[in-house]
Amino acid sequence: MPTQNVASTEYSDDSGDAPLELTALSMGAAIIERIGAHHAKITLEPLERGFGHTLGNALRRILLSSIEGAAIVEATIVGARHEYSTLTGIREDVIDILLNFKQVALTMHGRNEVELELKAKGPCEVRASDIKLAHDVEIVNPDHIIAHLDAAVELQAVLVARRGRGYVPGDQAWLAVEGVDEDALIERREAAPIGRLSIDASFSPVRRVAYTVQGARVEEHTDFDKLQMEVETNGTIAPDEALRQAARILYNQLEPLLGSDYRKEGALDDIDPNLLRPVTELELSERTCKFLREVGVVRVGDLVSRSERLLLKTPNIGKKSLEEIKAALALEGYTLEQPLPHWPPPIAQH
Repeated sequence: MPTQNVASTEYSDDSGDAPLELTALSMGAAIIERIGAHHAKITLEPLERGFGHTLGNALRRILLSSIEGAAIVEATIVGARHEYSTLTGIREDVIDILLNFKQVALTMHGRNEVELELKAKGPCEVRASDIKLAHDVEIVNPDHIIAHLDAAVELQAVLVARRGRGYVPGDQAWLAVEGVDEDALIERREAAPIGRLSIDASFSPVRRVAYTVQGARVEEHTDFDKLQMEVETNGTIAPDEALRQAARILYNQLEPLLGSDYRKEGALDDIDPNLLRPVTELELSERTCKFLREVGVVRVGDLVSRSERLLLKTPNIGKKSLEEIKAALALEGYTLEQPLPHWPPPIAQH
């Protein structure tokens, strides 16, 4: 995830006094708090004033509409000619069974479409785990109930699952397929036999997104934003990974505005990978790491680019802590105030 950096710069005025140091703020550090198995709160701080709502709203819209997922889009149920049919010995109507198929959360690796088979004999509860899977398909909610068989009857169905984005009505689900010949899909749809039932597909693995913006502090400055995003998924993707994908989508949309020169100058290939390591991997006390993180020093590069004077202005860091920092950097072959031409990187790529 993107991490925060406070880079220092100096200037002199005409009064002859010592140079003044200013701080230039860049993207905040991401702090991930797990709330549940598929629910997390991600905090970004500090951000420039106003950027909390700007980023929060953009990322929320992308999370809800543009994260790729997989869903069951067609079902052929033995004995059902249409979605309003009823099946003897099965508690649910066909339309209820289709809605339960819609809630099956699955992942597909290496293909855009797959055909699955379901066979169950009652009396029993039919669950998602009863679906026979291909080797590259996984169901993450196997205990999800599909139907109740109250008698010694069979439920047989052939299911079609596809990859896609967003919400696609059942009569348009074939449009969601990528990498498959469209003419062949149209022909197959028109030639579909009676009993092949389309299902409205919600491909997005993100179930809920909410964000709040609060004030944040950097040293003596209090006019920054703290963005907190709560993301809940269906389990096929981790909440923080979904947020990373949303950030990449947003970046890819804006990248043409940057120009090739900017992308070349800001490439992570030009940066020593050791500078991207978190400061917690240095030989520093937990206390010192805590105070460094509070002022935006998250990675080794953030620390290397800092001056002694700016560090001594950091609350709770005195000469003893400064010597500890210098010794830890020396072990890694670094010193304070080293010139880093490509630091901070414009974007952290994963």
